Amino acid sequence: LVALWVAITRGATVPTPESHFGHAMGADRKLLDWANVVGYFGKLEKASDRIKVAELGLTTEGRPYIAAFISAPDTIKHLDHYRDIQARLADPRRTTEADAEKLIAQGKTIVLVTCSIHSTEVASTSTSIEFAYKLLTEDRPKFRTILQNTIFILVPSQNPDGVDIVTRWYRQTLGTPFEGTSPPELYHKYVGHDNNRDWYIFSQAETRLAVSKLHNVWHPQIVYDVHQQG
Repeated sequence: LVALWVAITRGATVPTPESHFGHAMGADRKLLDWANVVGYFGKLEKASDRIKVAELGLTTEGRPYIAAFISAPDTIKHLDHYRDIQARLADPRRTTEADAEKLIAQGKTIVLVTCSIHSTEVASTSTSIEFAYKLLTEDRPKFRTILQNTIFILVPSQNPDGVDIVTRWYRQTLGTPFEGTSPPELYHKYVGHDNNRDWYIFSQAETRLAVSKLHNVWHPQIVYDVHQQG
């Protein structure tokens, strides 16, 4: 009963997106500031034992590049253990087939979800916020199964600098004939729209962080890069 009471009271304190941003995600004519996105994930971490937020480094223009780890509370407490399992499974030089079978049974499925590498695709980051909130607060059998068996690594934006560039231009042109147009500048300082073509040379800070701190550390079984059309 005590555990149930703690779970209920913790869940009740998880802030809604509306309470933090002042509007629902996806509301017409409302875009997001990156600092507010980072601030919201910080609030989620303080309010729920199902999430841990890590600042992995800085973007090209010095903004925090974050990843949110979402799973069952006991899994969140032992992330290092599951990261070690992934590392051992990814390297057959240190893991026999017999050991691998045991590790597979002990481990979790790692799902890496990255958002808004193209920052004009504004729904992507908003979706990550709504997704995280629902996964942390809705007590549904499907969600319980997901949390128990997987570790979500959620990157709210692969290009935080672009989030602010697009938001700034949109607000500047709101109510004018230019509303909804692309900014008249690169929304990534060096590579613009082609930032998602950096996965073979790893020349940009954001790509390097994703590779060195996530892909090559967690070896996710599933990688889903969220884009948007229209």
